[in-house]
Amino acid sequence: MNSKTDKMTEMTTETKTPLELYIHIPFCAKKCNYCDFLSFRALASDHEAYMGKLKEEIQVSGRLYEKYEVVSIFIGGGT
Repeated sequence: MNSKTDKMTEMTTETKTPLELYIHIPFCAKKCNYCDFLSFRALASDHEAYMGKLKEEIQVSGRLYEKYEVVSIFIGGGT
């Protein structure tokens, strides 16, 4: 990288608050007895609909968090 790019990256990092995200995918092959998470069996069409709505929500909500920098994303949920 050149020094101009390094300075821009440094400025962006310094001005934004770090943010960690957790994205829950609630679909499982079966519900485990020990699991306390929201989860259930679903059809492939349910998976597609959920992922489409999740994408929409991320796009809309992202505008509300412009002062943040996503530093990590945790994806959890079903088995």
